[in-house]
Amino acid sequence: MKDQNEENLKSIFDENSLDKTLKKAKRISFLRTLLISAIVCILIVFGVYRANTWWINKKGSEIASNLIIRDTVMKAPNTIIKTETIDIGLFKGTIKREVYKIIENKVIPWDSQEVNYGLKGFYSTSFSSYSTKVDDTTQLNFPSGQREMLYYVPQFKYKTYSNDLSKLKEYPNDKYIEMAISFDKSYSLNEVKKMIPNSIKPTWFWVNNYSKKSDLRDEPESGQWLFGISDPSSKLGQTISTSKVKSESDFLNRLKKFNKNDYQFISNRQKDGLIIGVVVTGTKENLLLLQGQPYVKASSIGAIVEKY
Repeated sequence: MKDQNEENLKSIFDENSLDKTLKKAKRISFLRTLLISAIVCILIVFGVYRANTWWINKKGSEIASNLIIRDTVMKAPNTIIKTETIDIGLFKGTIKREVYKIIENKVIPWDSQEVNYGLKGFYSTSFSSYSTKVDDTTQLNFPSGQREMLYYVPQFKYKTYSNDLSKLKEYPNDKYIEMAISFDKSYSLNEVKKMIPNSIKPTWFWVNNYSKKSDLRDEPESGQWLFGISDPSSKLGQTISTSKVKSESDFLNRLKKFNKNDYQFISNRQKDGLIIGVVVTGTKENLLLLQGQPYVKASSIGAIVEKY
């Protein structure tokens, strides 16, 4: 009887010991699984982070390069655009760009742009500035408070044409003024350079990308999305501008890299002359030399800065 009781006690202790051993093994297994899962999760998160950073940074660099190419053929006249930063988020990024208007050697903060993109590329652009229409021939930029130039396509007809050349006498002599001149027809780049008086500085040449069909328009074009050839005249503008476009063929080659459809459309108009307008800067005395010129169909004053 005694031996049987001892065996029963041993059996009970063995079961307790086995249960404790099993529980300990389960805890160790759970902790091991938890540790492995945590390490795997950390590695996955780190891998996703590194892959996201690499891809978004790659896309950002591609978009920034494309924007630089675009700027050589399409941007607001007399402006310099600088890419400040590329901010990287999860599956998205933002390219921040600062826009400055250069009139002679004076700088006007003009706009801030945020170009937003995702895994597939560009999807939107936001702007800090905006335009306000005062009347049919006057448009202001905010927050700078400066006037924005307006442009009139030669083959289109407008109810009202801006004639700011007739208003120049109202302005003081100690100012530099930018002015958009819309032509009566298309001209070649060399023709434009020859017909503008020597004392006036052309800084931007408006390229024709409009159909030949005559059309009635209510409003002129604004300068934000026009094709053009920049030619900064001041030392400051030449120093900080991107590579200079030297001819129509040079412009078309750059345009082809940016947009082949626009290239085909515009290149077909080269035989008639690509240039349908020009932006010039100078004092009112200089600009008054354009009064009465047969090629001037409309004139629109833009930003004005102190001469000294």
